[in-house]
Amino acid sequence: MAIEAKHLQSMSGSELDQLFRDSAAGPIPEGRARGTAVLLPGSWFGRFLALLIRLLFWKGKIFRARSGDLKNRIGPLGWPLIRARVYEDQSWFADGSAVVLDYSRTSLVARWIRDEIREVSPGVYLGVVYWGRRRIARFLLEFGRDAQLGPLRGFALLVGVFTLAGLLVGGTYLAIRLADDRPVTYALDEDHFKYGSTGGERGFGKQLGLGIPYWVWVALPELFPQYLPDQQPGQGYAAFGMIYEPDRDPRLELPVGMSMRRVQGIDRVYFNCAVCHTGSVRAAPGAPAEIVLGMPANTFDLGALVNFFAQAASDWRFRSDRMMPGIEAMAALQREAHLPEDRYQPKPFGVLDRFLFRHLGIALMREQLLTLTSRLAFIDMSSWGPGRVDTFNPAKALLGFPMERATERELMGNADLPSVWNQRWKQGMQLHWDGNNTSVDERNLSAAFGTGATPTTIDRRSVLRVADWLWDKAQPPAFPERHIDRDLAALGGSVYQQHCWSCHGNRTPPFRTEGDGSLVGTVTPIEVIGTDRARLDSYTRLLAVAQNSLYAGFPANEAQCRNRPDDTERCYPARFAHFRKTNGYANLPLDGLWLRAPYLHNGSVPNLRYLLEPADARPKIFYIGYDVYDYENVGFVSLGVEAQRRGWRYDTQVRGNGNAGHEYGTDLEAGLKDALIEYLKTF
Repeated sequence: MAIEAKHLQSMSGSELDQLFRDSAAGPIPEGRARGTAVLLPGSWFGRFLALLIRLLFWKGKIFRARSGDLKNRIGPLGWPLIRARVYEDQSWFADGSAVVLDYSRTSLVARWIRDEIREVSPGVYLGVVYWGRRRIARFLLEFGRDAQLGPLRGFALLVGVFTLAGLLVGGTYLAIRLADDRPVTYALDEDHFKYGSTGGERGFGKQLGLGIPYWVWVALPELFPQYLPDQQPGQGYAAFGMIYEPDRDPRLELPVGMSMRRVQGIDRVYFNCAVCHTGSVRAAPGAPAEIVLGMPANTFDLGALVNFFAQAASDWRFRSDRMMPGIEAMAALQREAHLPEDRYQPKPFGVLDRFLFRHLGIALMREQLLTLTSRLAFIDMSSWGPGRVDTFNPAKALLGFPMERATERELMGNADLPSVWNQRWKQGMQLHWDGNNTSVDERNLSAAFGTGATPTTIDRRSVLRVADWLWDKAQPPAFPERHIDRDLAALGGSVYQQHCWSCHGNRTPPFRTEGDGSLVGTVTPIEVIGTDRARLDSYTRLLAVAQNSLYAGFPANEAQCRNRPDDTERCYPARFAHFRKTNGYANLPLDGLWLRAPYLHNGSVPNLRYLLEPADARPKIFYIGYDVYDYENVGFVSLGVEAQRRGWRYDTQVRGNGNAGHEYGTDLEAGLKDALIEYLKTF
């Protein structure tokens, strides 16, 4: 009884292998053969795949026995392509010989492929496919079968052509979409600092989206208001202290410090540098807030925001049948809001996007948030508060450190966010609170790691534009003149020169000059400065080694690049080389000092007046995150009913929050302290 291909397709893989072993090689065939790929043998899905492959990709082979070769019939039209030599030789799979189809000398595309066939029934050959020496697939060849298709042959050809055309169109669309990478851009440097992308929306390793889809971002506070600090929807992310400009709708537009980029056909948002380096100050309760670029983000509670994402993603309602109606409601709100046409507004999801997010995107977004927040679960982010962050422990987790093995001593690294003005004049100084780096570029790129600016995602031109602006254009605003007693400030200048200058340098750039004896930009040992050492201990030598491996594939010849500052293709970014472990805290310049409150590296002293008091006279409990300014004491209002209602409770007795140390000037007479404070207002 003759065996047909349909019978062979119903057999299991082991049965096919045994049939091949039991069969003879048979004669080298001649003419046209219909091909059938044998995938998942014995299953209906395997038969479906075989039909699909025959219609679209591979129809069989054409043998020419006299010339000892063949060509495959490729595509829905069966184009004769991909030649192989045909000869009889010893089988690699079974004892005895087989007809060998050898592509090694005839095809560049298929040079690693070798087929073996044996005749298992008259006109029916069973074949095995090798890639190198590895057997990877089976196939069938039937001679004299094409003519039996009759009227179905034309129909099959038509279906194949239309299906291939659809695949080509779909593949072209997919290729264009996956290559889509367009940041929202801004004409002014200040606006670029506030909203420009560093590349983080692309995702670490440019995988399918670390950046949060815009419509998910705007929908989350409306769908999960119970996890907001004030539990009030309709205000975007203002409850976390994120700053919205007065002309922006917080429900639909981005706060300062969030950027947008269209990646893979989806508008995505993520953090940029301004999220940690833009703050606000108000002259009185109820007064309008002045937004100040480059100052610490004094109201922003990053820890609370991360906890919000973790709680929302853990909620069973973070699923497509709950999220998608919320997203559609936000799209309807956008249509009704009549937002300014001169600002980029993402378009609502189209039919394809709705399908993708309903069946895949929401689940991926949830998994992504849970994965990221679980990696940081060892950190108590509720201990951060506004304007503070654990700078380097999240970096350890993202760099793959096994934090479950970390010592208790290094798990607390909370510190105030710094200002970023006058970077030109800080090049070469020991930077970060502990002075662990002397390169402004490395400090910036290290900080931007949290915004997704990694070696694989960095938007070089965008980051360089920010760096150029920070170099010498970003300047702190002056302390309001009406609150300065100039005569008293003049007296304070000599007090500063005698008691403060040696560590903190000149009032204005350059903060130091060669040979002037100033220690500004150097580290004072912890035993001398006496401030809380938790932040110092959290930064380890192993982390310094790991950080110096960042951008490892980029140039490392610093001397060569120093002479080619404009050669950004080869000299920016460069391999990190300046991270070091230190034994204390850095003496920083005091530019914009009035906006850098609260003081010390961990923000444990609320204003300058208290900083000039001994540690035991400084407040043990006060409140941060309230942006009304205390012009007399030089710091933000941190005590009183309104500060308590609007602020975050800072307890100096909690680990990492100690307010001891830096007791310089504490023994000055009251009048000299007043004069010094007045002079420090002018910085």
